[in-house]
Amino acid sequence: MKDPRARHAEMHPASAFDVANIHFSAVYDPMLHLVLQADGAFDVSALETAVEAAGTMAPILASHYGEKKDRGYWQCGMGEKPAFSVHVTTGTMDPNLLPLASIDPFTGPQLDVRLCRSAKEDGGKSGDVLIISAHHGAMDANGLFQAASLCADAYRRVCEGKPPVFQGPSWEPRGTDAVSAPFSAEELEAVYERESSFTDDWSFPCREGPCGHLLWDTFTIGADEVTALRAAGKAAGVTLNDRIMAAFFCALMEVCGDAYADSPRLGILGAMDLRRYLPVAPYRSISNLSVEYELPLYPACGEGMGTALPAVSQAMQGMKEGNFGLGSMELYERLYAGGAGAVKAFLAGIAKEYLVTGKKNPFLSNVGAIPSTAAAFQHGEEGTPLQVTAAYLTSREVCPPGIGVYVSTYRGEMTVTIPSCADAHDPQDIRALAGAMRGYLLEDVSLQ
Repeated sequence: MKDPRARHAEMHPASAFDVANIHFSAVYDPMLHLVLQADGAFDVSALETAVEAAGTMAPILASHYGEKKDRGYWQCGMGEKPAFSVHVTTGTMDPNLLPLASIDPFTGPQLDVRLCRSAKEDGGKSGDVLIISAHHGAMDANGLFQAASLCADAYRRVCEGKPPVFQGPSWEPRGTDAVSAPFSAEELEAVYERESSFTDDWSFPCREGPCGHLLWDTFTIGADEVTALRAAGKAAGVTLNDRIMAAFFCALMEVCGDAYADSPRLGILGAMDLRRYLPVAPYRSISNLSVEYELPLYPACGEGMGTALPAVSQAMQGMKEGNFGLGSMELYERLYAGGAGAVKAFLAGIAKEYLVTGKKNPFLSNVGAIPSTAAAFQHGEEGTPLQVTAAYLTSREVCPPGIGVYVSTYRGEMTVTIPSCADAHDPQDIRALAGAMRGYLLEDVSLQ
């Protein structure tokens, strides 16, 4: 039977980044989750109405992905809307106890909102937890924050007795033309040559076999401590992201022991937002403009923060001077020029190489500050005030070999989450990585 959605659905071109993140499922789980802890109860009816309204205003949230004639496209028809559900849970921020969504981009929708609530043992109520999840094929972390902001805006309007829809449906351009426009073909070619090939040098300890169920380790750094770290870094000429990357590298070296002591280089992967190259950041851009980059280091600098932090800072500074990130952008665009099949084959080849070599460079995504607009719901049940008191972003990127770490900051407090596979990773290794990374982050480093 013909899908009834096709009768009234329009096809909108997917970008090279969209197609790549769809087929990256061969390499990692491309789900992004924004977890919000409230101090009270949401208005369920208002929230469901707001989520549906967000899908009306930004159809990408309610769409499904398809491919035709070797090109990717997005489609959204009458009646399609983002997913919304209510779950009875422990009400805790522990990701191991939360019902995190899994989205098939080919069936959609690309946004799934889950309201989690529970009653305390003493008969009272704990605050709700709201999980806003998206598939990376439709948006990056910044796009997820903008989608959450759209939901929050619509929710406030419903609670204040206003129509939830305040803008017409919009399919924004999803490519990287605006990013590449200021650069010449020669400049793009030069950075492409530098960045287009990654070398996997090592991997986090893991066992062969199935992943098993997913587990998360997490820790937080208080707002006062984050402020102090930022100030100390500024005085020393290093960024907070430099410190995070250095602490991650030192923690990896500690857990891996001497396994890679003789390696000439060890790369760690990071993620950056290409919006940095736009003269004006697009308002509420629910799109894919983030890219992976490789930071080349060497084993000796991982002996402690005194050596790792200046090494990371120097390497990052050199990369920034060379328009880093644009090379990976060019790689995606050139791959997609050969069609969606070429992208799929390329990523399948990478996945096969991981299995053959057993090497996959560790990955860290620091998404920075979660904007206040993404958590500005403000109203609770029966008109009571409501605040989101804590928030973090996480994912399920755990496919061994390798390891992924996610860092986000909300109201000054930094949260680090480390997903792992119960059967493939040793829980002691994961706990050791989290403990070591926290210790290195807070270490008092004197840089002369």
